[in-house]
Amino acid sequence: MSELHSVVAVLELACAAQRLNQDYVKETTPVYSEDNKILSYKWANKMLMLTSLYPENYRAVHEGDAPPPLLKITDEDKSLTEEIKKYYRKLMFSAVKGDNEFHTEVNALLENGQVPASKFGFIACLPMVYKRDLSKKQFEKRIKEIEDSYMGMPGEIILDKDCEILESIRSKHYDAFNILAIIDNKMVSWMGKVDLKLGPCVVQKAKVKEHSRHWKNQNKVTRLNYVKAFQ
Repeated sequence: MSELHSVVAVLELACAAQRLNQDYVKETTPVYSEDNKILSYKWANKMLMLTSLYPENYRAVHEGDAPPPLLKITDEDKSLTEEIKKYYRKLMFSAVKGDNEFHTEVNALLENGQVPASKFGFIACLPMVYKRDLSKKQFEKRIKEIEDSYMGMPGEIILDKDCEILESIRSKHYDAFNILAIIDNKMVSWMGKVDLKLGPCVVQKAKVKEHSRHWKNQNKVTRLNYVKAFQ
């Protein structure tokens, strides 16, 4: 496995792994039944990528168990790959300056155009890092513009509202995503089963659960539940 691979091809696999796991999984972990038997595995993104490139090596290790699935590249994965490449090209100045070691490494790999399997770890996490950085920049920009007030009273029903998704982060404790968004120029949040993309969205229906404050900026946040949102 010392040969080099196209960075674009490997990054497409990273995007496919992120889509499949709906998160960046660093280490493969077993999924247990109630009687403590292994039902399946939550495969690390890097493992999914390696398995898809070297199926004869990695799937054989798990013979008898359910082996890691082979990734299938979609148009969505290809589109995200191009977005990530453009994003890191814009960060080339900070990479050249050497202020950010991670950016420097990524920039070198992207510029080289090829990557060995030993460097797959840097590529595997790029979709997650890209989404996190994009969300942070969008949040910092929009937080200065929104109203610091609540939307509706607890128990109130919200219908057919245009919405802007600022964050969609997988919960560490639940099989769901913490969504942060803007409706009527006010900050709202909710827990959802679907990983929403940053940008425009429509909240068809929701219920105001409570009023709270953002954990970091202390801005007023209206917490919603029973949310039906579509993109």
